[in-house]
Amino acid sequence: MKTIILFIVGLLLISASCKKNKKCSRSYNLEHPVSVYPIKESYNVGDTIWFEMSFADVFNAEITNNFTGKIFYENIQLKNFDFRRNFFRIFKLNIDTIPAFSQEYKWNAFSSMPILGTVVQEYPEGIEYNLLYFNNQYRLKIGVICNEVGNYLFSPLYRKPYPNSSYGANQQDLTPECEQEIIIGIRTPINKQTDGTHLTNYHLFEQFMNPALENNLGRIKNECFTFVVN
Repeated sequence: MKTIILFIVGLLLISASCKKNKKCSRSYNLEHPVSVYPIKESYNVGDTIWFEMSFADVFNAEITNNFTGKIFYENIQLKNFDFRRNFFRIFKLNIDTIPAFSQEYKWNAFSSMPILGTVVQEYPEGIEYNLLYFNNQYRLKIGVICNEVGNYLFSPLYRKPYPNSSYGANQQDLTPECEQEIIIGIRTPINKQTDGTHLTNYHLFEQFMNPALENNLGRIKNECFTFVVN
């Protein structure tokens, strides 16, 4: 009897050891909410539009188990984390026969005024930025001065450090219990309200462009901001 008990205990220990050592591979989607203000349909040349982010370092992450494909949600804390690479882009909406993200880059129609966070570099499409981390909060505040008339689309973007490389090249250390992890997407809900709606002037986008041409209309509705400069 004693031998049987020892045998059963041994099997349980082996089983527990296998579970503990089993490889873990996860992909993460996070949210970085953005406030754009003053919320208006149109601005005048010389006006300043403010783009601001302020959120805690605990995220309710959408997580995908890369082995099973199962999606679940879990709170994770990322302290003083480098979410590279993040961009604010502006497109000029000129041609309604091509999609929004094929329009002309037009960051040079504006001047940026960083208040919180760091502008890493400016490009024709926009700026790459780093968030400021302080007191368990991530912050960014940038004023954008309107210099040229037109119809515009503000579009934040997360781009993995090595977008064309393998999963391994982009691995990040996000949680202590999982060996292989990567952030595959950062959503940027703009002016999200308590009722779940987003104040993004999407009705203007419908006036300027052809929504049927877009392959990710949800992103344009909720994670971009359409506006006019007069």
